[in-house]
Amino acid sequence: MMQKACSAVWLILLVLVAYTIPAKAQEQRNKGYIGLGLGPSFLPGNKDVKTGAGLHLNLLNVGYSFGKGFGVTGTWVGGAHAFDSEAMVYNQGHTYALPTRVEVSYGVLMVGPMYTSNVSDDSSIDVKFRLGSLYTSEKSTSEVSEYVSENRTLGISLGVGYRRKIANRWCVMLSSDYYTGNQQFSFATSLNTHILSFTTGIGFVL
Repeated sequence: MMQKACSAVWLILLVLVAYTIPAKAQEQRNKGYIGLGLGPSFLPGNKDVKTGAGLHLNLLNVGYSFGKGFGVTGTWVGGAHAFDSEAMVYNQGHTYALPTRVEVSYGVLMVGPMYTSNVSDDSSIDVKFRLGSLYTSEKSTSEVSEYVSENRTLGISLGVGYRRKIANRWCVMLSSDYYTGNQQFSFATSLNTHILSFTTGIGFVL
């Protein structure tokens, strides 16, 4: 599924570039973008564990509006968290907690529809819904044990982005995205994975 999703993202990218080349001499109205971004991410829904903020990297953020605001979008992102937790240990009928260091990483590759609203000739707001692969990895280390797991599942993403042109073919981008999938971390009380990210980046305007 990961390979199919990756092929879909690159196919969209090629179509958008091919569509833009014939109109390169014309000044289009901030209809699409190819960009990247960086910012913090959070793992909401874990009341008993202070997961703090992690690092979120958007390696590929692409979208294009074909008409009346409707278009397509794709994203390829990764992130990592590291925080302190506790592991419950059972020994000779007794239960006690040990300090544990937890390292979590994730990767997302998704595509889907997008709706764009032009705020002005140079700025737009994008509302995005995406579907694709969600990968997570967890490593928990204590004095007496080490736990490692990897999961891959179908995930969904909802996002809102703001773009503003700063040059003929360049724009700044602000984005907030929520990702979820049906899998569970060992420290989490929820049956689903929840990731919330905020990114700032730069993009090439199509």
